[in-house]
Amino acid sequence: PKRKSSPNYEKEREACVKHFDLWSESDQVDFVEHLISRMCHFQHGHINSYLKPMLQRDFITALPARGLDHLAENILSYLDARSLCAAELVCKEWYRVISDGMLWKKLIERMVRTDSLWRGLSERRGWGMYLFRNWPSGGGPPPNSFYRGLYPKIIEDIDMIESNWRCGRHDLKKIQCRSESSKGVYCLQYDDQKIVSGLRDNTIKIWDKQTLECKKVLTGHTGSVLCLQYDDKVIITGSSDSTVRVWDVCSGEMVNTLIHHCEAVLHLRFTNGLMVTCSKDRSIAVWDLASPTDISLRRVLVGHRAAVNVVDFDDKYIVSASGDRTIKVCPCVRRSPCLYDRFHIRRCINFGNIRVVCASSVSCQCNSLPQPLSLQEHSGRVFRLQFDEFQIVSSSHDDTILIWDFLNVQPALAEAARSPTRTYTYVSK
Repeated sequence: PKRKSSPNYEKEREACVKHFDLWSESDQVDFVEHLISRMCHFQHGHINSYLKPMLQRDFITALPARGLDHLAENILSYLDARSLCAAELVCKEWYRVISDGMLWKKLIERMVRTDSLWRGLSERRGWGMYLFRNWPSGGGPPPNSFYRGLYPKIIEDIDMIESNWRCGRHDLKKIQCRSESSKGVYCLQYDDQKIVSGLRDNTIKIWDKQTLECKKVLTGHTGSVLCLQYDDKVIITGSSDSTVRVWDVCSGEMVNTLIHHCEAVLHLRFTNGLMVTCSKDRSIAVWDLASPTDISLRRVLVGHRAAVNVVDFDDKYIVSASGDRTIKVCPCVRRSPCLYDRFHIRRCINFGNIRVVCASSVSCQCNSLPQPLSLQEHSGRVFRLQFDEFQIVSSSHDDTILIWDFLNVQPALAEAARSPTRTYTYVSK
């Protein structure tokens, strides 16, 4: 039977609390545990109901009340888009923290920093101007609602691009190179402003990426320009005349000529003061690039039994592919025997994090899609190609350069492509 309350309960409780307050925290916990162990199940349930709300504290609401808004914002800044949508619906205070902290803006900035597709879209669509800025005192960034509305538009753009790649929908631009003697575009490289191409007629032509107009023609080679690479300072080209030539990227002036190979230079790569060239003479040359006018031969690699068609390297290895149907892997610095594996290279290949694009005969093929995609437009052999998340640029024996644009697709085709691969639900307050 339930006991009645002691008439002296109030006084006895106060005396007990005074003793309790004098004890250490560990002693207090030990005493409470001892008391709980002597209670019945009903009492345990009552105490649990009392403790539950005390243990389930809303830190996001509590932190701003103590002037710690930045901590609440920092906690929520780790959420992805779906979780951020859900957090906005918890209560008005959570919504305020997300809005005042500009967390949608920070989420978009995080994606742009870590994802090349987002970074490219921010530049091409123009919304990058609203990110990563120190705003003047007289003005400020758009409100959080602007970035909240921008996020689903970006996702829609990404889904459209992925759908265009899967289905082969693209906008095609063609550059007619109009070679006067022999026709054919053997190599190319592009950026957002220009396309640099090497032609069979011994010239290097630089095209405006937007207008497709020829801006410069570089002459000096006495054979077809078979390979090239450029950075913000120089264009380096290799030719069937067996030479490697260095050009100033701004003026177009030839500043150096390297004579080493005894047959056509088929491919080259350079970065961080090092260049590797390969040739029909079956050798690979490694060069030190101190400056455009100061380039010296470091070493020569031999071992292939046929022309070396492609070469690439990183900090550790030099990789080469040959007509002898082998790929050889050599340490980049040390003089040690080459490791090799049998592999057949057809014509040209380029790869990224998501797709592999290769060329053979008159078509380009995109692999690592659900179904390999063939793009057929050239009327001659495809010699070189380069691609990113938004486009493929290819060159051919037919004397044309084609730009396959998967971002700016005609509206009719783009509308038919709307099949998003992911869904986000946005609820207005």
